[in-house]
Amino acid sequence: MLFTLKKIISALFMPMSIGLILFFVGLIFLLNNNYKRAKQFLLVSFIWIVLISYSPFSTYLIQPLEQKYKSYIKVDKDIKYVLVLGSSHASNDEISKLSQLSKTALMRLGEGIRIYRELDNAKLIVSGYGGIDKVPHALVSKDVAVSLGVPTEDILTQEEAKDTDEEAIYAKKTIKNDKFILVTSASHMPRAIKIFNSKKMKPIPAPTDYLSKDDGKFNRVPKAKEIRKTEFAMHEYLGTLWHDIKEKIRYYLN
Repeated sequence: MLFTLKKIISALFMPMSIGLILFFVGLIFLLNNNYKRAKQFLLVSFIWIVLISYSPFSTYLIQPLEQKYKSYIKVDKDIKYVLVLGSSHASNDEISKLSQLSKTALMRLGEGIRIYRELDNAKLIVSGYGGIDKVPHALVSKDVAVSLGVPTEDILTQEEAKDTDEEAIYAKKTIKNDKFILVTSASHMPRAIKIFNSKKMKPIPAPTDYLSKDDGKFNRVPKAKEIRKTEFAMHEYLGTLWHDIKEKIRYYLN
């Protein structure tokens, strides 16, 4: 129930959702002949959509998240676990498993495999449930990792984990108090580290899937891809706020 509530609230506060809600309210006023209010809401909706699709704005939001942790280049050979957090996929028997993975999932898995190959006797942990898909994300990631040369016996799966909090809970059963390398998107890494630290775990951040590689120049025209950057950033800020609220409630209840 709490997981579903979180998803609903998150969806309502996504950038395009806000723009569409403002636009819908403007239409309601327009249909009721309240032209003054209609103009206000339709104008704000237009400005908002332009803003979230403008590179300087999206970059301003996401860069503080992506720049908090540096890319993991110098690998500690003594680490025994590489945990790749789940993302999404779309099962389709007519395309390869690799092509079924989302760009984010592919970037995370690729970085995890790169680091795994530099370690001695390490295990690669892939995570994620299926959601509305019939196949758990962890199993698709495992199949792709095997196709890219990772031995089956070196891959562990977390097929029931629905979000980062559950991924941390399941991972702790295997990793316990050992240090491990945590692979996820650069924008997601600050929240992920906070969650894993709250479980008394010892993650080493290995961010990937950077979205703010450019500097957000002001002469850019609005683009749809910038809305994705804004959405990722807002998702993380909302997710961090949700985590902080839960931790405070847990603290006061204990």
